[in-house]
Amino acid sequence: MKCAAALLCLLPCVAGAEEPVDLIGDDLAGWSGSLSDWRVEDGVLIGLADGSLKSNRFIWADVEPVRNFELTVDVNVTPRGNSGIQYRSSLATDLGPFAMRGYQCDVVAARADYNGMLYEEKGRRILAHSGEKVVIDPEGQPWVVGTLPATEFAAGEWHTYRVRVEGNRHRHWIDGEPTAEVVDRDEAGRSLEGKVGVQVHVGPPMTVRYRNMRLTRLPDDLPLLDPDVPGDAVRVVPQGGRRKRSE
Repeated sequence: MKCAAALLCLLPCVAGAEEPVDLIGDDLAGWSGSLSDWRVEDGVLIGLADGSLKSNRFIWADVEPVRNFELTVDVNVTPRGNSGIQYRSSLATDLGPFAMRGYQCDVVAARADYNGMLYEEKGRRILAHSGEKVVIDPEGQPWVVGTLPATEFAAGEWHTYRVRVEGNRHRHWIDGEPTAEVVDRDEAGRSLEGKVGVQVHVGPPMTVRYRNMRLTRLPDDLPLLDPDVPGDAVRVVPQGGRRKRSE
């Protein structure tokens, strides 16, 4: 059996990466979607929700679809705010004019187990809570195969989020601390390329701010990993509960 923990260890830096591109300019030029929910001030992309939204709304960067990449961005969200960094995502026009589906690095300051987790918007939902190393099996079921230190990050302050995706391996960090690691073996459910975007969420009034959003593209031909799921792995249930694999 291949060792899942070994395959989830840190990889060396990938040669051939492109120069980083800053996605936030002086205004909303270069973005599409629910532009009325956003503005740019002094290089800061600001998303606002007044509590009346009926569905999550997104804007996306007008750049070529991303495949393998690293993205870093400073984020500041109000205490009750809920946002997210979409990547390898697509437009969900069947669900509304400003909807997206795909991978998301969550921005939820009030929930340490959600902040920095890997969620799939309009898809398989929670793939890894913050603090979990996960392998998603070929049927689309995520399994916890290891843990990461759980850290709380204060709301209303700037924090640096980092997303790095290589093949089917996803990693998230906040302020340099790892929050989620996932290997996605679900060929039918996963996406290997797509759009980058950001979200304002239904719920209480909120403000989220993004700055210094830098995208670095990595080589397209990075390998896909295929780790086995250990027999003692714990199932990730979308609602947040857990049960043993044998149950």
